[in-house]
Amino acid sequence: PVYAECGGLMYLSRSLQWKDQHCAMVGALPADAVMHTRPQGRGYVHLAETSQSPWPGKSSGDIHAHEFHYSALENLAHKLPFAYQVRRGAGVDGQHDGIIHRNVLACYTHLRDVEQNHWVERFVAFVRTCRQTLASSQNQQQSG
Repeated sequence: PVYAECGGLMYLSRSLQWKDQHCAMVGALPADAVMHTRPQGRGYVHLAETSQSPWPGKSSGDIHAHEFHYSALENLAHKLPFAYQVRRGAGVDGQHDGIIHRNVLACYTHLRDVEQNHWVERFVAFVRTCRQTLASSQNQQQSG
């Protein structure tokens, strides 16, 4: 399980482009990060959690957070699920943030762990669930 914000999102992409330079990145996300001279997202954001969110439990209402990024994602794979609908802000594509790909949730938004959104607790619960699923799968393989 991985949670990444902003720079982590860029790091997990396939590549990073800055002016005429291209660098290979981790490749865990089906997208390419491209740097721009002006901010692509800046300021406070309001998000609504979608039903696609992989973390157990739900936030209670709008999630208030912030973003500040000069990069944008290009060549994003089609039909990727998103954890958040953007009500205010830019996010990944102006409407969504929180790319979900396998056990990764990566977004431009910098979340705060507050009463309306205890994301740290929920992420740790997700990690535990993944760990239990893996252990159960390994036990079945050993006994079968």
